Amino acid sequence: MNRITFTVVIPAYNAARTIGSAIRSVLAQTRQDFEVIVVDDGSTDGTSDRAGAYESDPRIRVIRQPNRGPSAARNVGIAEARGSYVSMLDADDLWLPEYLEVMGAALEDTPGAGLAYTDAWVLDDVTGRIRRRSAMSYQRPPKVVPDPHSFFRLLLERNFIYTSVTAPRSVLERVGGYDESLGTSEDWELWLRIVATGTAAVRPPGKLAIHRKHSASLTSDPRKIARSTCEIYRRFAHDSNAHAEVRALAERQLGQWTKTLGDLEDPTLQAYLRRHAGAIKRRALRRWIWRRPPVAVERTLRAVEDGALAAA
Repeated sequence: MNRITFTVVIPAYNAARTIGSAIRSVLAQTRQDFEVIVVDDGSTDGTSDRAGAYESDPRIRVIRQPNRGPSAARNVGIAEARGSYVSMLDADDLWLPEYLEVMGAALEDTPGAGLAYTDAWVLDDVTGRIRRRSAMSYQRPPKVVPDPHSFFRLLLERNFIYTSVTAPRSVLERVGGYDESLGTSEDWELWLRIVATGTAAVRPPGKLAIHRKHSASLTSDPRKIARSTCEIYRRFAHDSNAHAEVRALAERQLGQWTKTLGDLEDPTLQAYLRRHAGAIKRRALRRWIWRRPPVAVERTLRAVEDGALAAA
């Protein structure tokens, strides 16, 4: 086997319909010095067989385990990694062909960087259209990556990093990988632990991934998100080793998210009406939110035979 620079970790649970497309988007990369580790996390829908069909390529391995959740699956992939860099790809997402080339160059150009991140196009799983705004635009990512201290504060306020990150394997091993006790937001918590050490982050320009929007996504349950977010803020607010400024910020955010969680679990009439009005507004604006895929995205979808591209 040739030199391995990148280990691509794909956690998969009941992803038979999309796992092949995810793998093919890696095989189509302009850099080919990678290995792919698919961790089948106790799927019951044929994911294992679909992924296993690619194991004739010596760069692709499928690890099968009982269901333990995405954090545990990612940690298994990290433990088995042989590449200098580990790149995360969800089983229902895709990469543009330049993803590894661009992310690798960004890290190589910034010695000591702890992670490289990107944004993503959002693909409607039903219509095949692309959302006009990117996956992370609602979190207002900084246009220019600030110094590590400022970056950490911004990231603690809001998670503007898309899940498909590439990081040096040594960094992931040093901070201990993903926290398996968190139901969601485990990626954000990991990014925070990395940058909390003063490690720089880099973001090359453009959007290098495609996020598939569908109803089965874990992030579709706002209560799960709110519970995990509260837990993460609670940890920083109560960390006696953290700077007072960090604890104060975490305490403020914890208060806001605790109220959000309360409204979700026991909604007042006002909160219910506000969410209902928001849903109506989103349906009314749907025609203007989505558009035909840009050329680069359409080319990627066709290259991986995604089958999700709808007629205009």
